[in-house]
Amino acid sequence: MKSKQKVDFIISLFLLLIGLILIILPIYTTPNIKIIIRLIFVSYAIINIVQYILTKKSKDSEGLHTFIVSLVVLICTYIFNNWSSTPKLLAMTLMLWITLMALVKLKKVDYYHDRKDRMWKLKLLTLILFVLTGIATSISLAYTSNVQTLIIGFFMVTHAILEMFEPIVKTLISHA
Repeated sequence: MKSKQKVDFIISLFLLLIGLILIILPIYTTPNIKIIIRLIFVSYAIINIVQYILTKKSKDSEGLHTFIVSLVVLICTYIFNNWSSTPKLLAMTLMLWITLMALVKLKKVDYYHDRKDRMWKLKLLTLILFVLTGIATSISLAYTSNVQTLIIGFFMVTHAILEMFEPIVKTLISHA
């Protein structure tokens, strides 16, 4: 496994850990969804800027773009400070992040397609699954903060699993 695939896999494991923590959290406390969503965006931004710094030699700017997207949406949560009072605004915030992330992922699909790398098909499939799960997650946020935390936790777990596909498949292809 190349160092880029190792970093990508470890980052996916961190995302999986975040999702699992979110799933377990409502068992112990009633979470404040505003704080949780902001912590998710902050941690996602930090994880991806670290990923970009560690994989800078591969000239892959997906981590940098993801960092910027997470930071922009985090700033939007502070601009629209009372968004947690209605589930619609929470869903719109999440959809904003998913839409911007879909654009970043689409850029990566185009990157692979331009280089005639077969990974573009896998990245396109994971992009479609990411958007569909994001839409389903945003639609399902009309409940209490416990349920919202669970739903976002399941989304993060799904997203982490989708992110794991690329390093695993690249490793399997290189060893075949």
